Amino acid sequence: MTNEAKSKFHAKLIYFIVFVLFLKFIYLIITSIIAGDFPSFLGGLFVLALVFFALSHLINSLFSGRPPRGSVMGGTSTIGDNQFNSLMQRYEKLTEEFIAKKQYKKAAYIQLKLLRNPYRAANILKDGYFYNEAAHIYLKKCYRKEDAAACYELARSYTKSIKLYEELEMNEKVGDIYTKIKDAKNAHHHYQIVVDDYVKNYQYVKASLMYRKKMDNIPSANELLLKGWTDNKDAVNCANNYFANFEDKASLENALHEFKQKRVEKANEQNFLKALTYEYNKDIAPKEDVQKMAYELISKNHQNDEMMSLLKHFVNDDTQLTKDVLRHRMKR
Repeated sequence: MTNEAKSKFHAKLIYFIVFVLFLKFIYLIITSIIAGDFPSFLGGLFVLALVFFALSHLINSLFSGRPPRGSVMGGTSTIGDNQFNSLMQRYEKLTEEFIAKKQYKKAAYIQLKLLRNPYRAANILKDGYFYNEAAHIYLKKCYRKEDAAACYELARSYTKSIKLYEELEMNEKVGDIYTKIKDAKNAHHHYQIVVDDYVKNYQYVKASLMYRKKMDNIPSANELLLKGWTDNKDAVNCANNYFANFEDKASLENALHEFKQKRVEKANEQNFLKALTYEYNKDIAPKEDVQKMAYELISKNHQNDEMMSLLKHFVNDDTQLTKDVLRHRMKR
């Protein structure tokens, strides 16, 4: 658009605004006469004048290529960078002052409204124990459902927290909250979903820990651990976690002997020996029985270098053992 055309359009736009405001002025006179309300007429006239000057200033600024004062055009502030940075620093300093005074809501307001930093605002409210308010900002401004759910939980708004955790498919957390409010049925339902997911991925140890620690179901935990041992899915950890469910020396001793008799065969003897290295160091371990089992397995598999190297775990006071094992290997 040429300067001449721009000037003509500018003039027409001003005339149009004057015409619209003139019609509004006539309407204002008529309604004031009918109502007999002269003060309202004066107030309306003042508002019309303000609107006219504001629109005129805006249009003149647009056509002169200069943005209105205080506005931002094309992402560049009309105030200098130094002034802008100084203003931001003042807001940050004011935030810290309010926090120091424990006026968390005022500090959060500055971050949310003036500095446009909703995440910091939510964190400030959380630190000030305004959990519901923090959760609302996390959810509506930051779009962080997990943080919002955690705040609702801290606020004891358990229904809201459960809803968000369910949307996130965080079933263990849902189960934990139901446990907290003593709803065992719903808690176990959600824990079982977690167990089933672990089992699908052959994570028998994790599944067993859910049964053991969250559902107090030791028999089901042991069943999964024995399956992991049989299927050779993290077999050594499955065995050690199985034995962990026997909490005194007598029961552990019986469990070790029964396990060796029923579940140890040629293919998994090395895994059993590895499991014994851990069991031997327990305070409640029947050390003599474990040593005997270990010596028997190593003797039977003396051609297996890896199993031979495990002998040192059961003979801690023999400094010659490593040399003897090495000589044994050299002779072969």
